[in-house]
Amino acid sequence: MMTSISESLRKQREQILSDMDEDALGRHTSLLEVAVISFYNRLVNQVDIDSDEFRSGTAVLTKSTFGKGLIDPTDPVSLLLLADGSLEWKREWVEEIVSPLQDGGWVVDLDTVHMEELLSRAEKDFPLFFQLLDARFLSGNRSMADRLDDALDELISSRPQEYLDHLHQQFRERQQRLEDDQSWFEPDLEQNPGGLQEISSIRLACRIADQSRSLEDSIFNGHLNRREVDFLQQAEKKFVRLVSLLRTITSGGPGVLTFERQELLAEKLGYASRAGFLPVEGLMQNVFQLFHGVSFIAGEFWDHLLETRHPSEEEIDFASVEEGVLLRGGKLYLDADRYPVTPGSLVHLFTLAARNGAGFSNGAREWIEHNRNVLDSASGDARVKEELLELVRSDKPHLPIVRRFYDQGLLTSLIPELSTIHGLVQHDAFHLYPLHEHHLRVLSELKKIFAGHYAEREPRLSEIARNIGDPVWLFLAGMLHDIGKSSGRDHALHGGEMIPVIAQRLGLSPEESDTVQFLVAQHLLLLNNASMRDLADEQMLSHCALTVGNPVRLDLLMLLSCADMMVTGPKAVQIWKDSPVWRLYDLVGQLLEKGEPSPEVLAERIEQVKFQVEEELGELISTRELEDYFEQLSPRYLLSMSPEAIAAHLRLTWQLQASEEDPFVWEVTPREDMYELTLLSWEIPAWIVRTTGVLTLYDLNIIGAQVFTMNNGLLLLVFQCRPPEKVEKEFQWKVIHDDLVRLLQGKMALDYRIAAHAVKLEEHPASLRTTSSQVRIDNESSDLYSILEVYAQDRVGFLYTISRTLYEMQIRIYVAKITTKVDQVADVFYIRTHDGQKVTDPEQVQEIKNALCFWLEGPLEGL
Repeated sequence: MMTSISESLRKQREQILSDMDEDALGRHTSLLEVAVISFYNRLVNQVDIDSDEFRSGTAVLTKSTFGKGLIDPTDPVSLLLLADGSLEWKREWVEEIVSPLQDGGWVVDLDTVHMEELLSRAEKDFPLFFQLLDARFLSGNRSMADRLDDALDELISSRPQEYLDHLHQQFRERQQRLEDDQSWFEPDLEQNPGGLQEISSIRLACRIADQSRSLEDSIFNGHLNRREVDFLQQAEKKFVRLVSLLRTITSGGPGVLTFERQELLAEKLGYASRAGFLPVEGLMQNVFQLFHGVSFIAGEFWDHLLETRHPSEEEIDFASVEEGVLLRGGKLYLDADRYPVTPGSLVHLFTLAARNGAGFSNGAREWIEHNRNVLDSASGDARVKEELLELVRSDKPHLPIVRRFYDQGLLTSLIPELSTIHGLVQHDAFHLYPLHEHHLRVLSELKKIFAGHYAEREPRLSEIARNIGDPVWLFLAGMLHDIGKSSGRDHALHGGEMIPVIAQRLGLSPEESDTVQFLVAQHLLLLNNASMRDLADEQMLSHCALTVGNPVRLDLLMLLSCADMMVTGPKAVQIWKDSPVWRLYDLVGQLLEKGEPSPEVLAERIEQVKFQVEEELGELISTRELEDYFEQLSPRYLLSMSPEAIAAHLRLTWQLQASEEDPFVWEVTPREDMYELTLLSWEIPAWIVRTTGVLTLYDLNIIGAQVFTMNNGLLLLVFQCRPPEKVEKEFQWKVIHDDLVRLLQGKMALDYRIAAHAVKLEEHPASLRTTSSQVRIDNESSDLYSILEVYAQDRVGFLYTISRTLYEMQIRIYVAKITTKVDQVADVFYIRTHDGQKVTDPEQVQEIKNALCFWLEGPLEGL
């Protein structure tokens, strides 16, 4: 009989597991309740003592998720078997309840305990005490459950503040997790701010504060409103369902949404892709919206509760701020009868809070919540514009008031376009934060720059900031710069197109609108060109100068670019450090100040370089010898290299000329967290191909490369590269040098070595945003070179594969720029044909594209 019952339970459990629809948790909870009650009643009729005595001396309670009525089929079935008086739960009695559940596939978390012992433990054990507050009577003697409840109330009344302080401390500790990158990258549905523990803490705090037995009760006790309770209840159900699904698809484990789990969960829930977005990005947007909503409600709840229980001391006088607004104890208080209900007045209240470094009293928060809809009719309101801009100016760098303004949905009321990107994430290893958080952090970073926080680390940024008159348009652009990501691709362009409508709604003048639109549309201009273009490309520089227009806009763009990269994620920070953004800023600034350089100006600049090189070398070279040397150098080289670098290269030239055996000479120069590798040789066939191949064998991350051929046949290669992360402090460059020599002596098969090296490497996780390779050849941006752009998933021998393919097609590389764009490698090459022409032949262009796509997407064995 019991076997058939267990089998029936197993089938029902498995059916719920396979469905896991919106009602699954409720159905599963009901199934377990009926089963446990039935097993208990069956036991009553089988025990070897009087059934009335057994029933009056025992009780079955549920705990944890079962106690909350939100248990999923993978959760442990938490049961509390209470005994009273002289009764003790016997092993065989327990088995009658537990065994059929275990046979049905459940794990049972069981605690059999005497009432007095349980109360003694609860008094000393905070986690147990909080767990018992969620306990729920299921069967047996209800009066025992009532006695337990009364005893817990007595414990609460004996030290309520201690319990509340404990819960509030946990709330603050969860908030600290927001400073941990991993909490954004792979959030925990239970422990993250705004997760399941947050909701549970609110419920427990309500019980301790005024004996609210449910979130519904907290409405009548004034701690939460109807909208907040509805949101918390829906969020809890969704989180529990997600945790349950996680366990079904990944064989148990905590509720951490790892990258892999995010994708599996999105597939399980049937999320579909939409233009420019992956299914998983739809899932994670919903998750972060829930986190944000719950976290804000929790913050408001604790502020309200703490003020209620600890009102400002009466001896602290109110200070009048203005008509209808008072300040006491660091909070603003409102006289609702004297403070006007207008859109401008509502925003003004936040401006006052920012100016005074104050929060809001309970009454002020209630007034804001009650009157929030006045902003729906604020379009074009001059007072609203004035107050919003002053709020952004006045708030502190960590944005306590601007964040509250956003969190309450008030900024979205003024700029509805923000709602489409609220919680939006990009599922890659580059972008760390959801967009709403990224926007706020960019604004915070900008305000830190203007507050002098970067004075030592980036003194030039602080100097630029000091010369900016009113930074408010920069601040506004920082809050909106990625708004175009709601459209998917080309977000900067789309964002710029959205600004005029937003500006009109906010009441901005045409000039103000143009400034914000420029910053949003061009916020990637400096970084993209610095990381993916040759800084000696005069046409690129002219285009940048034409786009920027004036030095003030260049300064604003530089500040926005820096703030954007600093809070995008660790990889973005690295790209900022690797890219010569400051050099580009200087070059564009010179063009804006002096205009397009004439041939005479260029000749004058080269003469100045020559003079500086002569000073660097001193008596080592005569003026005539230096003149002869400079005749071998191209203008591109002279304008690209510093005088110190040119002098160093001349020393290498003497070294090569003095050597009769060495096929090349080289120099390795440390540059902060990277190295610059310079090789000088007489022209060697496929030298750049061979060099990149050997560097690949040692996992060097090549960031950039320049190739210069001198008129006398000398070939100069300059690589910027970073050693692998796990490497000895002193990288073994001599081993690389020896391998290059062996390669030139015909003692190394490079293709074989690279393929074998790839096989030995540990497997790395597949890229999160899988996209096919893209190859573009641009013949418009430069008069002298074709610009080859290659976007593909990273792989061993990436640069070697490209350079080898180009060599086979008789294409010469002059400049290589390597960066990471989102989760792809982006290589940009300035190229020409073997006879120095741009690559314009349609057949050759197509063959380059076909060959590169084949090798970059094909198997490693193809090397």
